[in-house]
Amino acid sequence: MAYQRISTEGVWGIDMEVRAIFELPVHIWVMRDALDATYPTGYDNLRFNVVMPDDRPPVGGAPPVPGIESRPEVGEQVVWVKEYGAFIPDSLRPATALHRVVVTDVEGPSYDHKSWFTPEHQLAAYINRWFNDVRTWTEVLTGQDLDPNHRVSDAESVGAGLTFIEPPHDGALGFTMTTPRVLPLRAQEWADILGLVRDGKEPPLEEVLSRDARAAFRRDAYRRAIIDAATALEIALGRHVCGHADQLPERQRGRISERTALGGYVSIAEDSGLPLAVPVDRLRWLNSLRNDAAHRGAAPGRSEAGAAVQMMIEFLGVYGRFPRTGGREPDGGELVTS
Repeated sequence: MAYQRISTEGVWGIDMEVRAIFELPVHIWVMRDALDATYPTGYDNLRFNVVMPDDRPPVGGAPPVPGIESRPEVGEQVVWVKEYGAFIPDSLRPATALHRVVVTDVEGPSYDHKSWFTPEHQLAAYINRWFNDVRTWTEVLTGQDLDPNHRVSDAESVGAGLTFIEPPHDGALGFTMTTPRVLPLRAQEWADILGLVRDGKEPPLEEVLSRDARAAFRRDAYRRAIIDAATALEIALGRHVCGHADQLPERQRGRISERTALGGYVSIAEDSGLPLAVPVDRLRWLNSLRNDAAHRGAAPGRSEAGAAVQMMIEFLGVYGRFPRTGGREPDGGELVTS
């Protein structure tokens, strides 16, 4: 397997390095100091650079890459970056939403048994998988909700599809508008994420489950929110208990096995007198709530699911693998990279 630089035969028979514009399926909030720069990244065995647009008003501009600005569809109406209404911490301003990037310097392997799978074909095949990994890391680190398949809108119709016959007016209909709280990525965090995706590294499972629990709660999928929240907490609690195994009584230490679940870890911690950041009775409540949802088909309400997700956020804030900031941020996205 050999690596080759992407090139393609133009209509005039001129070899030309392949460059591409990629429109993100969902915009990602970044600090403005992340713009107008080039970042190395990749997916699997493919390597490429992401070139960020500049910050010219009102919707950014194409980066100075040959052949990009001259394209007829790349005019002032094409949105590269755009700032929307949002609550953003002062320490993370100025920030904007990234809509498009340019992909350059693409290198990938060539395969004797499938010569058609050139690096440009690999880029086409992998770019959405690349974005999915990028957005997963971004959601874990910042709490941004970037699911392209099930978006949550900041403007929601009230009574959509409802037509009043009596009384003959639509005064009860309208819109519910919310202003999101956003934590944009710092330039170094953006660089770190693109490097992690290139190297095939994934966030810790409990952090992905935390992301999933928060996303499910926003979409009113309360059973899934509770199951994912409890599982994320179970992973962190199990690691915490096992990490203190040498401090546990011998009998409690002997209860730890590959089959130990949330309820077992709670019991071991309680019987061992192991201090926990969340009261044991609350952990037992979450375990019961998860078991009822997963095994008995119970339908939890919004308040129960919200309490479960918040407990998970607080627990991972103390025992998660990633450090958190000292202050609380929205949606548990207060991680910091080191």
